Amino acid sequence: MWRPEYLHAKLAHPIPTKDGGTLRTVADARDYMLALPENRALRAQWQGACALLLAQADVGELTAQIELALFYDAKIVVISAREPA
Repeated sequence: MWRPEYLHAKLAHPIPTKDGGTLRTVADARDYMLALPENRALRAQWQGACALLLAQADVGELTAQIELALFYDAKIVVISAREPA
């Protein structure tokens, strides 16, 4: 279904999750989405990510959609780029 080179493609940047993992590749993102409980998987943000994945869309676009979905689920680890005061 998916081209192996697409699955092995690195996301635009690693995405740490509050679930204890870090999504680094399209395959990581796919596996994360497949493991979602139904109540999360049916949310519009995850449906959008799924559509992008199935279409083998641009990895940058997929990364952004996954970050959005994780943000809405409060499951993304936010790392501040600011220096401590």
